[in-house]
Amino acid sequence: MNVDVYTLLPPDKCYSKTHGEDFLESYDSHVNLCLAFVEPVLKELKYRGSIDNVKTMVKYHDIGKLSPEFQDMLINGKKTPQYIHHSELAFIKWLNKDEGIKELQLPYILAILAHHRTLIDDDAAIYIERYISNHENWTQLSREWLNIIKRPINDRIDKEFLSALPLIDILRTVDILASYTSETVYKQFKKDSNAPSLYDAGISDVSIELSSMNIRSDELSYEVLSNDDKLVKIRLVSPIESIIEFYRRGAL
Repeated sequence: MNVDVYTLLPPDKCYSKTHGEDFLESYDSHVNLCLAFVEPVLKELKYRGSIDNVKTMVKYHDIGKLSPEFQDMLINGKKTPQYIHHSELAFIKWLNKDEGIKELQLPYILAILAHHRTLIDDDAAIYIERYISNHENWTQLSREWLNIIKRPINDRIDKEFLSALPLIDILRTVDILASYTSETVYKQFKKDSNAPSLYDAGISDVSIELSSMNIRSDELSYEVLSNDDKLVKIRLVSPIESIIEFYRRGAL
């Protein structure tokens, strides 16, 4: 087992996604942009649950990207299959009761596990059980895992799984809004005439509720705070306020 893939790196030295071939967006940049969209999205959805719990979920939704394997893939442009997907790694960190993410209740971590796929599919189960089988504390982790996925139904609705469903929609919505916003800002900064409007980016297909949150590219307002050989820092002013950081791949 490659133990290193389960080790988390410091967020301030990590990246979340690529933009074109020349830029990487910092981890904190993407997470903060997602957080900035939380309250507007919850307002549109008329959400009545805990806003603080949703923000904690969003704060940790990409924690699996802090693994050395994921960072190596981004920085060096590797296309090889990952040992474990970042959403499954987040679930493992929760199962291990890691600091911060352990605060989440089960529906919120299930939403993180499912925000790129179905709730718990066969692939996710394989990755998680592979980790458990190699862990020194495998007996306790196995019991906890089986308590989650093999609980008796007894003709009742599983409340935790049902509670996770709207959270998955919320997490996917803020994640996609943040990703398309930063990608559009990047293309405008690069003066790419082919940059699509966010209306054309397929966002409305994510959920019916999301259609009211669509943003046209010409509605984005921002200013470039700094632009040097290493970093482009941009302050997004509208539709929400946040700082976007693009690091030049050649300077890493």
